Amino acid sequence: MRYELNQSSEIVEYNGGTQFIADTSNTIVELFSQGIYSCNITNQDGSVYTLEITNTINNAVNTILLFYGNVRNESRNPSEKKIQLNGKDPRNSNTPAIILGLYCYDTNDVLSDLICCAWNVDDTVNYPGNPSIRGINVQMFQEARFNGFVKKDYRNNTVCVFRPEFIFYYLESKNEHHASTENQNVGITDTETTLESGIQKIFYGAPGTGKSHKVKSLVNGKDARMQRVTFHPEFDYASFVGGYKPTMADEDGKEVIKYKFVPQAFTNIYVKAWNDPEQDYYLVIEEINRGNCAEIFGDIFQLLDRDSDYDITPSIELEAYLKAELANKDNGLENGKLKLPKNLTIYATMNTSDQSLFPMDSAFKRRWDWEYIPICYEDLTDEGDSNPSYDYIIDLGNGASFKWNEFISKVNLNHIQQNPVLGMDKCMGNYFVKPKNGETTINVETFINKAIFYLWNDVFKDEKNEVFEENSSYEDFFPIKTKGVQKLTELLERIEVTVNTTQEESAPAQDEVTN
Repeated sequence: MRYELNQSSEIVEYNGGTQFIADTSNTIVELFSQGIYSCNITNQDGSVYTLEITNTINNAVNTILLFYGNVRNESRNPSEKKIQLNGKDPRNSNTPAIILGLYCYDTNDVLSDLICCAWNVDDTVNYPGNPSIRGINVQMFQEARFNGFVKKDYRNNTVCVFRPEFIFYYLESKNEHHASTENQNVGITDTETTLESGIQKIFYGAPGTGKSHKVKSLVNGKDARMQRVTFHPEFDYASFVGGYKPTMADEDGKEVIKYKFVPQAFTNIYVKAWNDPEQDYYLVIEEINRGNCAEIFGDIFQLLDRDSDYDITPSIELEAYLKAELANKDNGLENGKLKLPKNLTIYATMNTSDQSLFPMDSAFKRRWDWEYIPICYEDLTDEGDSNPSYDYIIDLGNGASFKWNEFISKVNLNHIQQNPVLGMDKCMGNYFVKPKNGETTINVETFINKAIFYLWNDVFKDEKNEVFEENSSYEDFFPIKTKGVQKLTELLERIEVTVNTTQEESAPAQDEVTN
């Protein structure tokens, strides 16, 4: 459940899907064509629009770059919203640039029902990392609907929220509007955001769907306030929370072995979060289902029930360590009990294809929020973001290539999902294989060694299928430059993937693989 602002300016509970404007380009033109002004979009590069705005009285023409983001939900707070710019960077533009998001309650809302949200370009933000741009919520939208124009300080920015008819009032004095102002009695302060942000969420899906990338975008730029661990079958409570370990100590000029409590990721981030309640802190767990969660968490898994009345008593060693490290024992060790701080968020990733040796029990599962990361076969995601993998191609050499997106679409939808024994868990995600350094070309060696090996060894090896020839083997793809390309071309023909040819021979690319 989350909160939205409806067309009647009421803040209401909402359980439906996220709504985005049906026709973004036409809405942008309409927004900037009010009063004496007319607007044309002269160029579009993903979420960046070049706008030519004409004053119809004196025919003066101004050009601006609009960096646009759909206003979407922020999972850590049911009232909070955000935008993202899909990695576009407004800092390097010679043309005046603005950052703008449009909020709608329904995808078919008319212009007067929308709310505009604007941010100043901040030189300290890592825009290429596609960070979440925050500082807005439905209370601000309601205030803007009532009063027309609202400003709010948020971290290094002053956010402006306003009705569409105020767009030129905003443009004419943009720098002044974004100058720091006292917080108005609406919206969220940093402290309020922090104190309500604590959640635990598992991002799950097929391998290569971008689960780790999703988490990375959520904690981008916060390395100093984040601990990251990867679960595996040998990981245990002592590896996660801490335990007594031998350490070298100096005693009367001699090195001796002594035992002391050595904290691990959970305890480290627990102490940091309690000692700094004005900042958000994050614990990131990769591959959570590859470890024995019952053994790793022990009784502290009950802390995930944040509103529970059950107290958790730490071990004697952990309690002694916390007493020494916590700035205020009433925070983090009140009455000798543990409690998760509200400013600590836990994110985890889970590959549904991994057959865990230690399945999660229902008591553990229900204490987490879950978000499925689907495979996207279109150029835009369901949220309206660009899908970079849509343009990936596999270079076969000699000017021949095929589209990665078409390949996973044909294999996943026609051969894996249709097999009742396999299903979605064995599908390949958008980034199962990806090029390096922002390129779009994947070389055939990487493709065969990663994608074909996975399909042969983990998916179809013991299953009747139409992808591989009967009585064939993975060895048939080697050497790659000769037999491999030939076998792959035959495979592509069987599953009806188009091979494109050009006159020029493509240069091989350097690639990386993503699990």
